[in-house]
Amino acid sequence: MTWTDFLSLFLPLFVAMDPLGILPAFVQMTSNITPKRRQKVLNGSILLAGLVGILFIPLGPRVLLALGLKVGDFQIAGGLLVLVIALRDIVWEEKMFSMEESSDDSVGIVPIGIPLLVGPAVLATLILLRHRFFFWEIAGCLLLNLSIAWIIFKNAGYLMQLMGVTGSKAVSKLASLLLSTYAVMMIRVVLTSIK
Repeated sequence: MTWTDFLSLFLPLFVAMDPLGILPAFVQMTSNITPKRRQKVLNGSILLAGLVGILFIPLGPRVLLALGLKVGDFQIAGGLLVLVIALRDIVWEEKMFSMEESSDDSVGIVPIGIPLLVGPAVLATLILLRHRFFFWEIAGCLLLNLSIAWIIFKNAGYLMQLMGVTGSKAVSKLASLLLSTYAVMMIRVVLTSIK
């Protein structure tokens, strides 16, 4: 795999996952629990997100086939969905998924693991990448992105202090802009391939 191939695999997943963009939500949702429980929530959310993502790589195309859908159909629908999510994040201040502070460990499953880390944008991206890369390449890149997200969330307090609220919002808006561009590309590829 060349560096160009790696970047064309890594970047769409990183932008779709947007760990820096959801960092403030993670801090808010885990702010009133002990560091030990926060670590447990973090580990559980990353584990669940990885499991769902890896299972979706081989099963996603089969679900499409069972429903009688073509890859192009999913690519256009997925592109539109990703575009809506990205534009919503650009236009509105709040993320699509937010919740009040909670001391419940299940906050790591919903919404941190699913759907904030591995949500519609990531699942659509995984299926689309499946037609350009091998399973192990996509799975490895997904796990690399989740490892980066784990490091970011592990150092959440320091990063939030370093970036500040404004910096965090700016990073999130930039990631959403890149994601919207990627969504348009997903749709364009299908439309230009129609003869």
